[in-house]
Amino acid sequence: MHKIQTFLCYAVIFLIPLFNISAQDIANEADKTSNETSADEHTKEDDKKAEEQLKSLDEDRRDTLLYGIDSEVTDLIDKLTSEKDSKFIPEISEIYSAALNPSIISSCVNYFIAVEFDGAGEKSRNIIRNFEDENNNSLSAALRYVSTYPDEESEDIIINLVDNENKLLASAAITALGKCGTEKSADTLLDYLEDDDFPDELKPTIIKALGDMKSAISVDILIEILDDIDEEKSWRWNACEALGKIGDPEALPSIKEALLDKDTYLRSFAVKALSSYEGRDIEKTLIQSLRDSFWRVRVSAAEALGERKTSEAVDILIYKAEKDPETNVKKAAVEALGEIGTKEAFEFLREAFGSSTTSAGIRALCAQTVIEKDLTASLDTVKKVFAEEYEKETSPILGHICNFLSKQNNSGLKDLYLRMLDHNDVAVKIYGIKGIELNGFKDLKEKLEAITESSGNNAVKKNALSVLEDW
Repeated sequence: MHKIQTFLCYAVIFLIPLFNISAQDIANEADKTSNETSADEHTKEDDKKAEEQLKSLDEDRRDTLLYGIDSEVTDLIDKLTSEKDSKFIPEISEIYSAALNPSIISSCVNYFIAVEFDGAGEKSRNIIRNFEDENNNSLSAALRYVSTYPDEESEDIIINLVDNENKLLASAAITALGKCGTEKSADTLLDYLEDDDFPDELKPTIIKALGDMKSAISVDILIEILDDIDEEKSWRWNACEALGKIGDPEALPSIKEALLDKDTYLRSFAVKALSSYEGRDIEKTLIQSLRDSFWRVRVSAAEALGERKTSEAVDILIYKAEKDPETNVKKAAVEALGEIGTKEAFEFLREAFGSSTTSAGIRALCAQTVIEKDLTASLDTVKKVFAEEYEKETSPILGHICNFLSKQNNSGLKDLYLRMLDHNDVAVKIYGIKGIELNGFKDLKEKLEAITESSGNNAVKKNALSVLEDW
């Protein structure tokens, strides 16, 4: 009996700590559960608050489109056009179908063209059919739309306006035919071109339209106009440009002759026209045109060489980008180098971008070119310049860099976007938000949520809210 009592005593002594530990564990677990519940409730409250705060930007925009005053609606449609935001096609189509305000009509057409919407033809054709009752701006907008998205009757309803006594309307109709006309329209326009009673001030527009429609039946008369040194200058300019667009080999001798003309503007048009033709001798002539005394000729030559990706021109284009006396020529040379895209070309562009001694305009253009066309190879340079400029109190180049970067899909830019969010400049912050959205960096959601809570700027806040809503 004594042994049993002794055993029980030891057992109780041994088990007491175990009971104490278990109780503590239970208490800790209870606290943990309580904390987790509290955290969950806190998260739900935050989500609810964020949800309440996230008033849809799209809803705001729809409300403005449906109920806003004309100036608000026009401003918003223009913004949507710049963003190429196609979500609002139904609303803007409805606005267009009932619109009377010429500004709204014009903005709607700009939007439809930007988002490539081809479903607004009937309203546009009705505006043209009822031209006598319509405003010039409304008619011009309708003509732009119908010529962009023509149907079988578009050419016929447009050509009826060419001889209208309203010269603004007639000019808009001629321009529209240049976009959608056939040789049938070209034949009519040639008749007007040779008609002494047709207004002379509209004839350069006719010549330009013949080139835009690439009218083969117009070549002979256009060559005749170009070759006539006594002809009106604007006629010869437009004839030269039109022949270049048509690209008929018969016109080549006349275009080359125009390169030697004393009319500096005609020489510029000749360089542009020449760029439409193929051949090694053509490229040599374009390179030689970079030496022309008139800056517009040099600009045209640089543009043509860039379009043709003429690698043989890289050395002289680098020289022009560095030392040409005209800024416009320097810019054209930089753009051409970016188009040509050789290793040597990009090395120069990175060096010019990275140098603080490069003029602000050229430096910004170099930044845009390497970011848009050679970002992977240029990333180290971009980060280096970004870091240097970020620390400056004022930096003319930083905003440009951030703008260009915000449009790039590249996982290596995440750290730069994060730094943009912390910058004092509102535009830089917004560029950071746009870059994060474009690249889908959803792991930065908490950072954007913090901005919606702390930012005192409505534009920054709205941009962040818009991204969070889409996520």
